[in-house]
Amino acid sequence: MSKEAYQRFRAWETCTALAGCLSMVMAGISMTWPSPLTAWYSSKDSEVPMTEHEVSWLVSIVAISCAVASVPCGMLADVFGRKTILLAMGFSTALSWLLIMMTRSKWALFVAQILGGLILGGAPCVAPIYISEISPPNIRGALVGQLNTLFFAGQLVVYFVGPQLSYTNYIRVCFSIPILFLILFGFAPESPYYLMSKGREEEAKDCMMKLRGKDSIVELEVSQKESQEKNLMDKTSIWEMLKTGDYMKNMICLQILSGVSMFNGLSTLSVYAVEFLGGQWVAVEMGSVFVVSSFLAAFLADPVGRRPLLVSSLIGAAIFTTILAIYFMYQKKILLYIGLFGFCFITSVGINPFMMTLPSELFPTSLRGFANGLTQLTTGFFGFICIKIFVNINEILGIEYNFFLYTVLSLIGAMAGYLLPETAKSVISAA
Repeated sequence: MSKEAYQRFRAWETCTALAGCLSMVMAGISMTWPSPLTAWYSSKDSEVPMTEHEVSWLVSIVAISCAVASVPCGMLADVFGRKTILLAMGFSTALSWLLIMMTRSKWALFVAQILGGLILGGAPCVAPIYISEISPPNIRGALVGQLNTLFFAGQLVVYFVGPQLSYTNYIRVCFSIPILFLILFGFAPESPYYLMSKGREEEAKDCMMKLRGKDSIVELEVSQKESQEKNLMDKTSIWEMLKTGDYMKNMICLQILSGVSMFNGLSTLSVYAVEFLGGQWVAVEMGSVFVVSSFLAAFLADPVGRRPLLVSSLIGAAIFTTILAIYFMYQKKILLYIGLFGFCFITSVGINPFMMTLPSELFPTSLRGFANGLTQLTTGFFGFICIKIFVNINEILGIEYNFFLYTVLSLIGAMAGYLLPETAKSVISAA
């Protein structure tokens, strides 16, 4: 293959990957878009009048939709294709923004949040599969590892743009992201691995040729043979598989960690950043730390190891949420910056990115889909509980007690992380 042809293939591959990655930007926006509006919605100036408790339902209900969507999206991607499911989630997200833009009813907002939550549950399940299947091995890990960065980039868009625009214009900007995704991703190919799994071998080979050239066909054929062999071997039920080796212990620890990843303060800080942390620019700074540290985290995991980063990340999160609790008690500004930016950095290099990769690294192929779906379900459920009770704890005990609770849960997560095996070496050897 000529150098020019290789560059053409490589350019299409990169554009396709970037289009797929936009789904994670949409997920980040869908989770945090109400953040600049939480105080406004319950104020006398609101175009959609709500009480504080109705606002808490608005910002938390998206996590329910996320939890419900997480398990079926992974299975539907195997039936209908990765591209089809990602496009369907793009349409649901666009519809949710259209509903928000066209109405001023709080009930319509609740329905829109449920529609928008589908991308929050589905993108972390399907996007990593799609990106890994169209990418060459030498950059596959880097691309998948940056999906978490793009999620936080979506949040940063919210913090930066939301307070600067009118309500209508802000929603229009958010609406433009899924429209851009649908336009760009509409030209993307289906995963060649999915096409091969459905017996559409000629389409799969043609797609792989366009993406990565003639040499990659061998990789596709080898993968097909391995898949056929595994299908013959993997007749054991999920329950029987879990009872072998350490799989049951790993699954329990993984679900504890997935709950802690939302209940350590991340979800409430993301949603209530503008209202409770000092306004727009503190939220922008927080989002910037998340983006930069998530980007750097992809280069630390293999040399340092998953387990040391995971455990130290959770212990660090416990320390910084304690500092934030003390800040809310004594209102010393320096404590806010130490606690907030320390929390953002330490969670971004440990617990946050690993929740995307651990299900695939801890379990064999026959258990990965189940583990990934269950992990997203747990994440969504605990994200809903964490966001929903935030206002209640504020009113009954005081805001600082939320952060003391996060401290305790982070320490429980650290113990669960310590019980997991190190997976970095196995990933390197498998590569």
